[in-house]
Amino acid sequence: MNKICFGCGSTLQSINELEQGYVSTDKINDAKYCKRCYRLTHYGELINNDNEKSIKTIIDTVNKDNTFKIYIVDFLNINNNTIDIYNKIKGNKLFLISKIDLISNSININRIIENIKKVYNIYSVKCISTLKKYGINNLINYLDINNIKKCTILGPTNSGKSSFINKLIELYNPKLNKLTISNRRNTTLEFINIKLNNNLTIIDSPGFLIKDYGLKSKYKNIIKPITFNMKTNEVLCIDKFYIKFSNNTSITIYSYENIYVKKYYKEINFDYNIDIDKNTDLCINGFGILSIKEKNNISIFNLDKELFSIRKSIFGGNNE
Repeated sequence: MNKICFGCGSTLQSINELEQGYVSTDKINDAKYCKRCYRLTHYGELINNDNEKSIKTIIDTVNKDNTFKIYIVDFLNINNNTIDIYNKIKGNKLFLISKIDLISNSININRIIENIKKVYNIYSVKCISTLKKYGINNLINYLDINNIKKCTILGPTNSGKSSFINKLIELYNPKLNKLTISNRRNTTLEFINIKLNNNLTIIDSPGFLIKDYGLKSKYKNIIKPITFNMKTNEVLCIDKFYIKFSNNTSITIYSYENIYVKKYYKEINFDYNIDIDKNTDLCINGFGILSIKEKNNISIFNLDKELFSIRKSIFGGNNE
């Protein structure tokens, strides 16, 4: 019987070092991880591969079975792109918001969950923090009450999927090998069946690859909203992009730590303009959310259109 790597799900082999699942011949009998995952875990080294699965391939695969699906996404990356993927997943499923330990107490998470349900027409939503174990027992009870014996764990890369699965392993069967965790994109390359006990089997899946902003620093400190009051035609520099506002408004930024934000007073040739309604969220993949209170025509420079989407604000205005 072929052994698989418990990090990425690839079949272990010692024939071709350039192919996924490679382990040296002298180690293959005892190996639990391929060379790629071992070096990623111990040295932070990611060996490039050309075997990353497309979003369509992953969705087509999971839609062929009738297992329960848990779709996990972190709070700052709930946007039209991640919701579009969720909507393409068929069958019984749960929308799971991860990493809520990073959310400031100034944000009313329960109110936001209700707004997410309304804005995106989603009814089954839960929250977890694997770091603080928040919501884990509640989720386990949910699986038990609904008699769910097998479920597939899905989500964008770096959404906290592997951390969540490792927490389940820790609670259900700590003798099992844990998954490889990395902030690099798509550590998991294949589907991995993990039997936690006689009552529950979970299936890890490759992460959905979504183009993102590419911040270097993420997921470390509590997310504290920053609010600016902008006057007509004032410009705000946020990290490396710029936004000008046609009308007076307040803008609240929800992003990761150490984001550079400052009003900017030099002339800029903006790339494009967008009309937005009152109480609108500008969601940027891999960056966070800009919540804009008043109706505006905003001018944007140095931000790829593919990276953002617009929605009615989930914050019920601008601040909690």
